[in-house]
Amino acid sequence: MGEAFHTDELELKDMFNETKLPPIHLEEKFQIVDDLYKTAKLRKMVPHKWVLAGISFLVIVLLAGAVSYLPVSAEQLQRIPFIGKLFSGNIFSIAGDSGINIGQNAGLSTEVPLIASDQGVTIKLQDALFDGARLSISYEINSVKPDNLMFINLTNITVAVNGVQLKAATFGTKPRQINANQTIGILTVDIDQMEWIEKFILELNINEIRAADLGETSKITGKWSFKLPIENHALENSKYKKLVEGPSAKSENGEFQLTDYLITPITTKLGYRFEGNTEWLRFQVKDGKGMIIDWLDSRGSDTTANGVIGTSRYVPLPEGTKEIFVTPYHLLPDRRSDELKKVKVNLTDNYPITLSQGNVGEIRVNKVEFQTEKTLIYYEVIGKNPHVQSASLWMETSDGQMVISGPGNRKRISDSTYSYVLEYPALNPNESYVLGTMIQTDLKLLEELTLKLIVE
Repeated sequence: MGEAFHTDELELKDMFNETKLPPIHLEEKFQIVDDLYKTAKLRKMVPHKWVLAGISFLVIVLLAGAVSYLPVSAEQLQRIPFIGKLFSGNIFSIAGDSGINIGQNAGLSTEVPLIASDQGVTIKLQDALFDGARLSISYEINSVKPDNLMFINLTNITVAVNGVQLKAATFGTKPRQINANQTIGILTVDIDQMEWIEKFILELNINEIRAADLGETSKITGKWSFKLPIENHALENSKYKKLVEGPSAKSENGEFQLTDYLITPITTKLGYRFEGNTEWLRFQVKDGKGMIIDWLDSRGSDTTANGVIGTSRYVPLPEGTKEIFVTPYHLLPDRRSDELKKVKVNLTDNYPITLSQGNVGEIRVNKVEFQTEKTLIYYEVIGKNPHVQSASLWMETSDGQMVISGPGNRKRISDSTYSYVLEYPALNPNESYVLGTMIQTDLKLLEELTLKLIVE
């Protein structure tokens, strides 16, 4: 059962991005349930028995500390269009990946300032970004009752396109809690065969919010409805190609073929067919310079007589990329407890400070700057899965009791290495601190199945 609930720390970071670090306990359980929901619901397929069992098990485990239900007699649903920016910061820039940030900075997003309130909970939309590969909508949730919000229940959403309700759609969320009453995040809506759709009207109905503990008593049932225009502003700079006889490779570990690709300024999306062992299967993409392209997510797949068919998404390719190399790999889950997976090293002036992340690689902290307004940690990742590894670094006080809070914004600062800077609020340089990471999930690259794809 434990293996079925495995997840990567990058997924945890992307999904939750909590203001408290390190996010390594309940966040993992939350992300797993969210992924189970996404793969088991709102698709034209029946969820596996282990998926249903896993959801039930995690809900039971997380019932402790459940938040009480808000009264049914709360304020009536209301919608107030065109009220301007709803959050003091830009949600896409705070919680979005590099593709989302690039898209918004290039003017490819659309402001959709809408608000709906019910049951003491207000949901506000800020911006929408659509490129045919994914639809991302930034949102803010406010609750009159503290700690009674976090998740949009992905199993209880309906959508319609141009007035026609869709039965096949998948959803994802990346929530980030600002305080006890406020959460921001990005809702992803995936609709099949939208690569060349230029514009449409989306009707979005959210019917349930859940508190962070996922207990049955913490559900808030209501109706938060939105109707918003969606436009693909990236269409002119996108390239979709169906690969009739795409590159393929075969070995004792399976048969792998690329079936299509969509390249936009916001997303890189690859279609594939794989025959063989698909347990914890993913695909690593490298550009022509050998740098790994950051993975975003994988869509649900369909099983055919010729193997499993699915899609995998990544951040945009570097400008000028003419070829990419795609390698299947299997994650190798580690069942050890979180406590055994932690690695901590005292912060000193003896740089670099190396923190092992297990067989997958290591983090090297090259410098910590205590500035007047902020604290900066400069570090480099060495290993098989650097983008995932990079998300697992934090700093805490020497007694281990107070975890340093703050945005913890990470930014990659090199195109030729996996070097980053992590920003914290200003800290006292005279105090003692501890750097921490976790043993990361190792992976087995199926290098004999690596495919070269020429992109146009």
